Amino acid sequence: MRKSIFIFIIFLIGFFSANAQEKMVSDSLEAVPSYDCGIVQTKQKLDKKQFASTPALHLRVNNSDYVYATLQLGKRKNKVFMYIQVLDKNVCVKKDKVLDIFFKTGEVVTYKNGFSLNCDGFFAKQLSKKEFEKLRLNDIDLIKLYTYKKNYELYVSEVQNLDIDNQLDCLLAYKIKKTDEVKIKKEKK
Repeated sequence: MRKSIFIFIIFLIGFFSANAQEKMVSDSLEAVPSYDCGIVQTKQKLDKKQFASTPALHLRVNNSDYVYATLQLGKRKNKVFMYIQVLDKNVCVKKDKVLDIFFKTGEVVTYKNGFSLNCDGFFAKQLSKKEFEKLRLNDIDLIKLYTYKKNYELYVSEVQNLDIDNQLDCLLAYKIKKTDEVKIKKEKK
């Protein structure tokens, strides 16, 4: 009888210690993201300021054959930017309300281009906190980019929506590093 009680107590001690170890491992995993953000920060500067960017997402233009666009998110100081480039010939984007994002909820948001007139197909927008949260919390159904010659429709898949959410979360937590600054101490004479 004592032998069975002794084995039962050892079993309970082993069970509770294994359960506590599992809890410690799961708690430590929650503190660190389990995904790779892929954020890149080089020594290059944008307007004399350090910046970081996420990997580009490639979106197919649905109303054109074999035309793609890239959507990329970036961060400079504490500001998040959205960049879209249509990879087609002579895509002239004006500096006006040229981009509509259609969310799956039915809501449509219109953005102005932050770049001046360009024929390289570039659209850039610095996101306000409200715009950032809207992109983070809502799934995108369609992006329409209006240019002088043609309008481009970009449908966003479920996987791409997850990538956008992941990248926004990563940029929110990412701190810009000062990569090429050298501090020189003054010597006392």
